[in-house]
Amino acid sequence: MLATSGRPAGDLNAWAAEPKLDGWRCQVSLDTSLPGGGCVRTRPGRDITNRLDVVAGLTDLGVDVVLDGELVAGAGRLTDFYDVAPALARRHRREPLTFVAFDLLAFAGEVIINEPYEVRRQLLDRLVALSDGRLTAVPSWAGTDAELLLDACDSQLVEGLVLKRLNSVYLPGRRTTCWRKVKISGWADHAERRRPR
Repeated sequence: MLATSGRPAGDLNAWAAEPKLDGWRCQVSLDTSLPGGGCVRTRPGRDITNRLDVVAGLTDLGVDVVLDGELVAGAGRLTDFYDVAPALARRHRREPLTFVAFDLLAFAGEVIINEPYEVRRQLLDRLVALSDGRLTAVPSWAGTDAELLLDACDSQLVEGLVLKRLNSVYLPGRRTTCWRKVKISGWADHAERRRPR
């Protein structure tokens, strides 16, 4: 599921706000019936499981899940984005990359994409709480705090926010207005300064 750019019209009472981390979009599937316990795939479908410790660190949860999220270097700031690919390219040592979940697509082997975001998020938060620090999720706040959050993003060099309708279902592969990207005003300048030459 992909976000549309721009803040939605009207108040944000029916929305949640999450910081938009700058990394590689990935899907983590944990499957207790598989020998390795699951896999990690990038948005284009590339299997990068053997480059990461993500699956190994979560198999002890003992539950089959599919997570959508971002693979980030550092704190997932604008200044960290260009460190992800080199970290994955280094075959002989593991790099400090972190998978940060922002949605739960299947839980206990049951596909839950038709459940509202609010329900999926509650299940994700419960899973994070049970993981004893092995799983990280992007924070989520009331959308009404968006202006304050954008100021915080700006000061921390985070790209901006993703606003998500609380009642939205998950639409795989589709760009939708139920998810909205709202970037900080100086995002382009920050990104250009960080771009490798």
